[in-house]
Amino acid sequence: MRDDAPGCPAPPPSTIPATGDDRPGAPLLAAGPWIDAAAALPADPGAYLLALWLASPAPLPPRFAGHPPLPPGWYVYAGSAHGPGGLRARVGRHLRPDKPRRWHVDWITAVATRRLARLLPGGTECAPVMVLLAHAPPARVPVPGFGSSDCRACPAHLLALSDDLAATLGLPSPVSSVLRLS
Repeated sequence: MRDDAPGCPAPPPSTIPATGDDRPGAPLLAAGPWIDAAAALPADPGAYLLALWLASPAPLPPRFAGHPPLPPGWYVYAGSAHGPGGLRARVGRHLRPDKPRRWHVDWITAVATRRLARLLPGGTECAPVMVLLAHAPPARVPVPGFGSSDCRACPAHLLALSDDLAATLGLPSPVSSVLRLS
């Protein structure tokens, strides 16, 4: 079953991370470091989280005309990379600011001042979305359908994070994000 198909499978059972978070799929969010360089990426297939810091409002793709720009803050986009080149090709592309705009998220990566990735080898893109939406405080869906036009299981694959949730995920504080422009 594709991970963006209706009835996306539940995250696989695994060890609970040191945070003590025992919700299904929580270990997926604690797995691995945040990466900001394509050279560190494997060519394996899998899923990923792309963390994007917006220092100023970001315009949305034409499909979302009429929706206001995204306000500044941390956002997480959940995606999958099962094609040629796997995670290295897909995530490496997302980490570059200058590229043709092909996917919804390309509009956001073009203006994000920080672009970080967390790899979920063998995982699905829907599992971390569901975990983040169930977190306390939960992530928020800023634009319904964003990045998930072919997924019937998730309300969106782009989520807005509170400062507390961003810190829980190990993302840099907004102040350090503003100071370090990529």
